[in-house]
Order: sequence, then C-alpha cells, then structure tokens
Amino acid sequence: MELCMHMAWQLTLNEINQGCNKNVVMSPISIGNALNLLAFASMGRTLEQLMWFLGAKDLNDLKAKSLLMMWFLGAKDLNDLKAKSLLMIDAGAPIENNNQGLILSSLNTLWTNQPFSLKPSFKEFAKTVFKAEAHTLDFVNQAEIARNEVNLWATNATKGLIKELLPHNAINKETIFILASALYFKGAWLNAFDMNMTQHEDFYPLDGKPIRVPFMIAHTRKKHFYQSFKSFKVLKIPYRKEQDKTIFSMYVILPDKKDGLHDLVQNFNSTPELLGDCFKVKEVCLSEMWIPKFKFSYKFDASKIMKNIGLTLPFEMIGDFKGMIDSLESEKVFVSKILHGSFIEVNEEGTEATSFTIFDLPATCSQYGPPPLPSFVADHPFIFMIREEISGIVFFAGVVLNPLYG
Repeated sequence: MELCMHMAWQLTLNEINQGCNKNVVMSPISIGNALNLLAFASMGRTLEQLMWFLGAKDLNDLKAKSLLMMWFLGAKDLNDLKAKSLLMIDAGAPIENNNQGLILSSLNTLWTNQPFSLKPSFKEFAKTVFKAEAHTLDFVNQAEIARNEVNLWATNATKGLIKELLPHNAINKETIFILASALYFKGAWLNAFDMNMTQHEDFYPLDGKPIRVPFMIAHTRKKHFYQSFKSFKVLKIPYRKEQDKTIFSMYVILPDKKDGLHDLVQNFNSTPELLGDCFKVKEVCLSEMWIPKFKFSYKFDASKIMKNIGLTLPFEMIGDFKGMIDSLESEKVFVSKILHGSFIEVNEEGTEATSFTIFDLPATCSQYGPPPLPSFVADHPFIFMIREEISGIVFFAGVVLNPLYG
C-alpha cells in the first residue's frame, strides 16, 4: 500500500511540474487489488517483484491479506463472498440505496489477445475472488473494435462518468494483455452541510489569478476533528456509517502556505511514515470551517509510474505468467497497460435522513476567552483522502488544484 500511495504523490508532482491545474484522484486499494490478481497469475522473479511491490512475503501472505479483506467486506468465506452484495468489489453498476450513506463500487476486467487462452482455473479465480471478467479480443485485426469495447466497459462501469479510458492507437499488434480498474465513490456526510450557507469566495490556484468557487461552510457551534502540524493542518469529516464494520471519513490536508502543496507532497513522498500522523486528529472548536465543492474524474496508465518505482518485470517479455496462460506462448505474455479511472463528488448533500444523529455528540463550543480558536479555510490547493477508519485502508487519495476543473 505504501508504494501505491507513492504513485499518488508521483501523479500529483507530475501535474504540478507541468503547470497544470488538473485535479488528481486515484485509489491505492483498487490498484492493489488489480496487482493481487496479477500476482496469482505470475511465477518466479515476476511473482517476487509483485510481492515486493504489494508488501507481501509470498503467496500465502497475499492470500492471508485477501482473507482479511474478505472479512472487512463481511464475507465468511469464498462462497459467502459470492453470495453477498459487496461494498467494494461489484460486478455490476455502482451500488445505490437511498438508505445508505455511501455509494462505492470497484470493478476489475482483463482482456487478452485471441491467440492466448487463459487457464480455466485462473479465470474462475479472477471471477470468484475479484469479480474480474475475462475477455478475448482480436488486438491485431480489430484493434479499434477492441478499443471501443474497453471504453464501453469503462463507460458502463461508471455510469458514464469515465469515458475514453483508451485513447486512439492505444492497442496495437504488440498488445497482449490489458487489465483495467474503475471506481466510483459518493458519500453522505454524517453531518450534512447547510446548502443555504454555501457561498462563492476566492480560491487561490498555484498559477494564475484567484477564482471564485462555491465553498461549503460548516456550523462552528459543534466540535470538528482537527490537528495542526509544522507546515500543514488536517481536517477529518466523517461520512455516514454504511455497515457495522465500516466507518469512512474524508481527510483534508491543507498546507499553511497558499503555494505550499508541492513541498508538502514531496515531504510525504520522501517520508512515508509522516502520513500516519495525519490521522491523529482531535475534536476541537474551530472559528471557521470552509471546504470547496468539487466533482471530477481522473484516468491514467498506472504501468508507467509502476515501472519508474521499480515494478518492471510484468511489463517486459521476460515476465513469467505461467499461472495464467496454459501454453508455450506464456513466455511471450506481458502486461501492456494497467488503466485506472476514478470519479469523486463532494458537495453539501447527505441522504434524505439528514437528521441522522448516531455518533453526533451534542458538543458545543464557547466563543469566549483566549486562546483564539483555529480555523480551517481550504482556499488553496490541498490533499484529500478517503479512509476506512477500522482497517486504516486509504480507498482514495488525490489533490484539488482547481475545484472548478471537471
């Protein structure tokens, strides 16, 4: 997971260094799931390298981590996993229920070129555990048809929110194997923002003039989860509880300086253990709490960053995928692309039951006397994370460089 977070920082630094105001969102856990599937298809040095990247000692350790994830999803075993309506891994459209405070869906799909036949055991394993459908296409003679099918999958998987996952000429005669993941998330706050309090104020991007964006403004008569550090501050905003075993929160990590995002991301990138401190927040009174509304999608080829970090063998002709291909052609199989697309929307809305008060402690804040109350006004680029509190798993990580960028 640490190296998957490293990918998020690299994506952010790339966007900033290119002078972009393009927001970033990705899911470390989704990419981890895709690589887990790939690990069970690999052998030899390829497997060893994947184990290193995933932070697993061997396949038994990886299986143990998978069992832990199944417990997290509320499944007792593989049969129970198949029978349940999953929170995180869903073979159809995103889960939607007006009585739920959370919509979260993750899908994995793989495509292989026609001459290559997947082992039945691997296909069954991929479908049963990861809900990953396997497809065969003609990448040589029908490359554009294959590209359109992959893009249609992405569109359907995200209800039209992520389109054109594969650009033109992305598939050619050398393409053997494509593994894609798509995510959709929408949460309802435990304490919804009052839409009547939303107002337009200045947001200061890294480049250019201030822009007017809509800010959600929270009531300050209640305590909020907050912590201040040397060069940044952290705000935790809880989501409504979805299941007995899952509690999600959004963490907003705001640099003190308006142009401090680059240095902050570099700090997290070079010192990964600092991230753990961000989750140690306390309930305090705030004089102000402003968060901009935002809604955007982001897609990228994860294989490029993985190779830069050191995961190279799965993407080379020397990769060993005998656990997936049942023929002599397995020596020629490598991963061509790992495509990842995510969508996130943050606004004032909760669910219909906006008066839901579980975990809403009736704490009040006194507005009198020293010391002055801290404030949290996210009017410049910031980091955000969506984390499951019991497991400590970061489901989404990203940055907002421009709340108006769609």
